[in-house]
Amino acid sequence: MSISSVTHRFLQCLDQLIADRKVNSKRHFALSLGYHAQGISEMAAMRRDAPLDLIEKAVTTFRFNPVFLFTGIGNPFSNPAEDDGLRLKNLTVVTDQKGEERIVHVPYPAQAGYGRLLDDPVFFNELPTYQLPDPQFRSGTYRSFEIAGTSMEPVFMPNDIVIAAFIEPRYWADAIKTNQIYIIVTTQDVVIKRIVNHLKTRKHIECCSDNVEYEPYIINADDIREVWKARVKITSHLDMAPVKLNTHAISEQLLVQQEMLERLHQHLTSAKV
Repeated sequence: MSISSVTHRFLQCLDQLIADRKVNSKRHFALSLGYHAQGISEMAAMRRDAPLDLIEKAVTTFRFNPVFLFTGIGNPFSNPAEDDGLRLKNLTVVTDQKGEERIVHVPYPAQAGYGRLLDDPVFFNELPTYQLPDPQFRSGTYRSFEIAGTSMEPVFMPNDIVIAAFIEPRYWADAIKTNQIYIIVTTQDVVIKRIVNHLKTRKHIECCSDNVEYEPYIINADDIREVWKARVKITSHLDMAPVKLNTHAISEQLLVQQEMLERLHQHLTSAKV
C-alpha cells in the first residue's frame, strides 16, 4: 500500500530525531511514546500510516511540528515552548495494569544517570516502583530518592528515603518556597537541599545544607531538569536519641565554675596583701 504524505513527513521527523541523537533508534522512539516498535517498522516499510494518537504524542513529547506534518510548510520541529524563561519538560511516569500511577524509587546508584535519562522509559521500567495506602499519594506524581551524603544532617541521614511531589516547571518561580526542602535534578546530579528561590529576579536558586560544614551554592534555572518537594521521610535511624539539654548538669557546672572563680579571686586578693 502507499502511505500518506503525513506519514512520509512523520518518518522524516523521526529520522532527523535519530540523526540528532534525541533518541537512539526507532524502537527507542516507540517505547518513549508507549507505542509498539513493530508499528514503526510497518510505517518505515510503507505498509502502515501513522495513527493520529501517535502523531499527537510525537508533537507533545518531541515537538514534531503539526503544521509541517499536515501541510509540509515550516520546520519539522516546533521551537521549544518557554514559560517565564523556564523550559517546559515532559515527565516520565510508570503506571500499573489499571492505569494507576506508581511511585518510582531512585536508589543512590541510579541517581548518577538519572538526569540524563529522564526521557528514557526503558531506564524507568528498570527502577523499583510501589504504591502507598495513604490517600495523599493518590493525587499528583511522587518519586522517592535514597539519601547518601551527610549535607542535610540531622534532618536526613545516609540511607534515609525521601518521598517527594513533582512540581511542574511553569510553577517553579512561585511554588518553590524559600527555606523548604526540595530534590533538585540537573543533568549531572540529584541533590536534596533547602532552597532560596531567586528564579523571578536572578533566574537561579541557592542550595543550602543543614550541615554547616557545607557551603551554599547556586544552580541556574537553565540547568534544572526536575524539582520535587520533599513530603515524607522513611528512616531506619530509630535508635538515635534526640539531643536534650541537661539543665541540671549545666547548673552544677556553672556553680563549680563560680566557686573556682571566687577562690581564684580570694587567692589574688590575699596575695596583694
